[in-house]
Amino acid sequence: MELTVELSERARRDIEQIADYLAKTWSERSKIEFLLTLTDQMKLISKMPYLYKVSQKQANIRECVMNKHVVFYYRVLDTSIEIITICNTRQKPEEF
Repeated sequence: MELTVELSERARRDIEQIADYLAKTWSERSKIEFLLTLTDQMKLISKMPYLYKVSQKQANIRECVMNKHVVFYYRVLDTSIEIITICNTRQKPEEF
């Protein structure tokens, strides 16, 4: 059974900030690759929500390492998955 993947407001802001940064600092192609990879990961967790490891900070939060620079944190709910935040691995993540 596939679960619906939802983005928190914070995750939406994170995506926008990362995409803007990539487009301005690197290239439009980097931005598109980030968005495509994120979309692929969202499809994957909708089918296999427990695929990624549990966060060390909170047992109900899982973390997906997209690449060496980006990780996102999500929680599995009864009928959906909520992506909580998406962050740069070079930054200290804020509390959930």
